[in-house]
Amino acid sequence: MKQNKAEDFNSSHKSSCSDANDGFDKKYRKGLLVFRQERNLARQGTMRLRSVGGLLLLLVFIAAQVSVGNEKQQTAGGMEPITETIRAQGITEEGMLSVIPLMKENMQQLGAPSCFGLDTDLSITGDYIVQYRSKNATNELATLKDMTFIQPTDDPVQMIRLSFHEADVFILAPQYRDCHGIEIYAFAVNQGTGHAVQLQFQDESLISNTSYYRPGSIPLVKNNRLVLESTEGPGGEGSPNYKPIRLYQLDLENAVMILAN
Repeated sequence: MKQNKAEDFNSSHKSSCSDANDGFDKKYRKGLLVFRQERNLARQGTMRLRSVGGLLLLLVFIAAQVSVGNEKQQTAGGMEPITETIRAQGITEEGMLSVIPLMKENMQQLGAPSCFGLDTDLSITGDYIVQYRSKNATNELATLKDMTFIQPTDDPVQMIRLSFHEADVFILAPQYRDCHGIEIYAFAVNQGTGHAVQLQFQDESLISNTSYYRPGSIPLVKNNRLVLESTEGPGGEGSPNYKPIRLYQLDLENAVMILAN
C-alpha cells in the first residue's frame, strides 16, 4: 500500500515537473523570439540612423563645396568682394567706381514733399571718397565733403555710363530731383589703360568740379561730345549767354570737359 502511494506520488511529481518544464520551455522560446525580434528591429533602426547620418554628412559636404564655389566666383579675376557700404557705383568691364562713406552717414526722411523729392525720400549726408577698383589696384579719385544724397531708397545710386572714343565717362547725380538744375560730378575710365580720373568742367574761364542738367532731361553723348540741357528761368533763359544745349569736349589728358559751343 505504501509502495503504491509512493509510486503515485513519484508519477504525479514527474508529471508536474514535466508540465513545469514544458511551460518554462514555451516561455523561454517566446522570450527568445521576442528578444530576437527586438534585436532585429534595433539593428534596422541603427542601419536607418546610419543612413540618415550619412545623408546629412553628404548634404553638409555638398553645401561646403557650393560655398567654396561661390567664393571663387566672387573673387574671379583677382577681385575680392567688397563688403563696405557703397553709396553710388559705376561698373565697367574691368572694375568698378564706388562712392564710399568715410564714417557713419546721417540718414532721415525728407518729411514733406517738395521739388527735391517726396516726403518718404531719404536724405543721406556724409563725407565720401570715390574709388576705382580693378583686379590690379584700387585708386582714390576724389574726396566729397559734406555731400547730401536725396534718393527714394538707400540702395547704391547707379551712375550714368556714357561711352566716348577714348574713355567711359560716369555721371554721378547725388540728387535725382531738383527745383532748377540737377548737380553732377563726372569721372572717366580710360578704355585703353584702365586709368580712372575725376573730370572738371570748364565753361570759358570758369573751372569747376561740378556741372548740371535740366530736371526731366538726361545727359547723353552726341558726336563724341557730352550734351547737357540748360535750366530755363531766372539766370538761364533770357540771359545774354544762355545756351539751351551745352556741348562739352572731353580732354582726357588734362582730365577736363571743355565747353565747345
